Amino acid sequence: MKKVIKNAIDTIIRAVLYIRVSSEEQVKHGYSLQSQRDRLIEYCKQKGYQVIDIYVDEGKSARSKLKNRTELLRLIEDAKLKKFDRIIFWRLDRWFRNISDYYKVQEILDQNKIDWECTDEEYSTTTSNGRLHLNIKLSIAQNESDQTSDRIKFNFDNMVKNCRAITGSHAVPLGYMVAGEEKNKHVVKNPETENIAIDMLTHIQKSGSIRQTLLYINDKYDLKICYDSMRHYLMNEKYYGTYRGISNYCEPYITKQEFDEIQSLVKRNVKNNKRYDYIFSGLLKCPQCGCRLAGFTSKTTKCHGRKVEFKYPSYRCNHSYNDKLCNYKKRPVEKTLEEYLINNIKDVMQKTIINSESALNKQNQKSNKIDKEKVKTKLARLTDLYLDGMILREKYDIEFKKLNLLLQDAEKEPIIEKCDLNRYKDFLKSDGLSLYQNLNNSSKRMFWAKYIDYITVNEDNTIEIKLK
Repeated sequence: MKKVIKNAIDTIIRAVLYIRVSSEEQVKHGYSLQSQRDRLIEYCKQKGYQVIDIYVDEGKSARSKLKNRTELLRLIEDAKLKKFDRIIFWRLDRWFRNISDYYKVQEILDQNKIDWECTDEEYSTTTSNGRLHLNIKLSIAQNESDQTSDRIKFNFDNMVKNCRAITGSHAVPLGYMVAGEEKNKHVVKNPETENIAIDMLTHIQKSGSIRQTLLYINDKYDLKICYDSMRHYLMNEKYYGTYRGISNYCEPYITKQEFDEIQSLVKRNVKNNKRYDYIFSGLLKCPQCGCRLAGFTSKTTKCHGRKVEFKYPSYRCNHSYNDKLCNYKKRPVEKTLEEYLINNIKDVMQKTIINSESALNKQNQKSNKIDKEKVKTKLARLTDLYLDGMILREKYDIEFKKLNLLLQDAEKEPIIEKCDLNRYKDFLKSDGLSLYQNLNNSSKRMFWAKYIDYITVNEDNTIEIKLK
């Protein structure tokens, strides 16, 4: 009995739960996130696993691209940090239905010695027969998913041919809505927004400007349409009654000729791809709304009474400039920002190194306060005392709970990766700025992106740099 208790102490398994259900499955089969959660938690209790986190991808198909399964991506990042030992999910199709994606993730798990379990299915990857069975199961699941996708595509094509709606009202452009019986819905004009759509289409033809049309519509009707949404509205073929090549799909607002004229105006609003290569593109973040700032070139046409043109590559928040949905008014100038970084990046890196190493030392000191081996020794002694009849069961339970909580706290201690600091130390040793001035703008952007996650320029002109 002593040996069993000691083994249990030494092998506390840190488990995480992964739960996924698509919108279609919730409606069609009644699968729910809560039922999966309850089943998995009960399973871990029975196995004696310590549940440290739960990852939930709601409304996501198992065939969704990895980048769209946000909670799965978070799980992968935590796996790289070795925050847990085992992943628990309900069935294999909750995990993956795509063989190639499965093995991409499995490679990461193998590298970090993390395994997984299904609560309602049995699989083994330790034998060739077990791996064969797993591949067959994944192949069948992928084939079923592909067949379902083909059936859905066929049904959608058939619905469009019959002028039936395949989306809800939220997916149709301004001025339309979906109406009709459940199995016979159609896209029709929306009486509540019909005037707005007519006004929008009329104004773009008069002004020729997407931005002026956006500001006009938002101001007149007290709306908050963003620039990209307005552009997509104006490019929607439903406005002349066509969808996926099917004419008379819905009642039109304009003729095909008028639609083509609007497309010419929209294209004229789109900047030429041969434009200035902004150094900080994708690196500057709005301190108010959080979106990435876009590069633009400001112009001054008067200088000392003469018409002179100066070009200043700068950055702005398009949620503020185009959409009027943000109050950030700063326009950071590229040259000023570049000079600031050249003069201050070393200090920022030095402070990051000092703060990170200080945090690591504090963690080590805290970890030393909870010596896992000493706690395990005390647990073993406590067990001996109980088995020898020196203490009562009630006393044993109280002390065991205290010591076990200490052990769990020690297991939960976050790990600070020292390797992240090496890139900054190498930069400081090598004087990475010595060749910077000889780089073109594209190379300069790659240079900064290697070290910087994002930069914010506050309204009071203070600059904050978040390193990677």
